[in-house]
Amino acid sequence: MPKQKDLKEEIYFLFIHKWKYFAIIIISLFRKNNRFKGEVKTVTYVARQKDKDWIFGAKVRRLSKHSALETQVHLSDKLRDLPSTDGYYYIYQNYFCRCLRSTPSILNKKNIVMFTHPNWSKKYSKTHVVWCLNKADYVICLNSDIKAYLIECGVRAEILKVIHIATSAKTFTPHKRTGSGVVGLCSGHHVRKNPELIFDIIKNHTKREFWLLGTNWERFPRFKELLALPNFKYIKDEPYENFPAMYEKMDVFLSPSRLEGGPVPLLEAMMSNCMPVASRTGFSADIIEHGQNGYLFDVDATYDEVIPLIEKAFDNQNEVRSTVMDFTWENCAIRIDQLFLT
Repeated sequence: MPKQKDLKEEIYFLFIHKWKYFAIIIISLFRKNNRFKGEVKTVTYVARQKDKDWIFGAKVRRLSKHSALETQVHLSDKLRDLPSTDGYYYIYQNYFCRCLRSTPSILNKKNIVMFTHPNWSKKYSKTHVVWCLNKADYVICLNSDIKAYLIECGVRAEILKVIHIATSAKTFTPHKRTGSGVVGLCSGHHVRKNPELIFDIIKNHTKREFWLLGTNWERFPRFKELLALPNFKYIKDEPYENFPAMYEKMDVFLSPSRLEGGPVPLLEAMMSNCMPVASRTGFSADIIEHGQNGYLFDVDATYDEVIPLIEKAFDNQNEVRSTVMDFTWENCAIRIDQLFLT
């Protein structure tokens, strides 16, 4: 029988979120230790159909491909009609929440969720998502800071595992930095991507040319000013398969975000032997040794603090790629397989 404390917590959550999770609450109350005990042989990697040509789609395909288990990829925008398998891997935390509602029976299987970064909203509040994450068998954190943060939020420490997300060493091949390459950036437009700092850096560092691979930057209020800068080039909606060729043009990769889980483009650029200059968020401080294979700055740094680091990055002749060779899809898939099997 469920403990009185557990019952009170579930009733409270039911009151807040009403009928949406009624079935999952009933199942979870009688699920001993909240852990799947069976043998996992088959796994479904879950994402949305609209993720197919985006990084989330690439992630589930590559992780599924390199898994030693019997796997399949399920893409569905409504995240319903999940195939029956022993385990499920969700590429984004909110997808797990939706699948709990649409397919409560998944709670009787093994569930591993990747938590990218905090993205609380009215629909997916902190209380809501944390409650759902505690129904998972494991939650993968992309960096150690996220793990500490989720523990503070109330996620059970024993289910949190740090696995830096991966990239392809075969797709992103090394190139020689010439000293005349561009400074590259890669991101969609979001406030957390620090667009004002990006603008200030480009405007005040006319010595270097900047390329931005991105989407939706037309939403940036100063986009027309940014586009008018003579040392700036916006490469909009570039197909992902063309990214390796773009990284080959870059000597330095700039990642100035205020909040990240990864970011994955930072790892892709480093695998391509670009010298990174990155803010201390996500896994940047985990994979960059300041002054050796890149440069780090605080998330509240100003352009006059970052520009000298960009110049140091151009002068640094150290090889970068070898320092991130552990972060391949093959190695990441092995670590995830181990979680499914334990």
